Amino acid sequence: MIFNEHQSRIWHGMLKTIYSFRKGEISYRKLVYGLEGFLDAGEFVDQNLIKQWYDYWTPLEILYSTKGNNVKLDDSYTYLFDMEFFLLANISSMKGKVSEEQKG
Repeated sequence: MIFNEHQSRIWHGMLKTIYSFRKGEISYRKLVYGLEGFLDAGEFVDQNLIKQWYDYWTPLEILYSTKGNNVKLDDSYTYLFDMEFFLLANISSMKGKVSEEQKG
């Protein structure tokens, strides 16, 4: 996946949101719906990437649907780790790549 500058900032914002939840700075609701808001704001077009993203996000959302804001880090640890790993793997795969838009 090749991200433009805006999408790269959005992707990093998703990681920061996960880190903020782990530090207790935001609620679980803000984590779940903040992540989804970032995805929408990124205007990503790669349908495979979007499907994969939802594969990792959906368990987080289901946990919120069943427990609400009472979700603790221990409850969500595995799902958060999986989402974080997915986000980091996509950052790693784009290093050194430049989109056609960035080439000018």
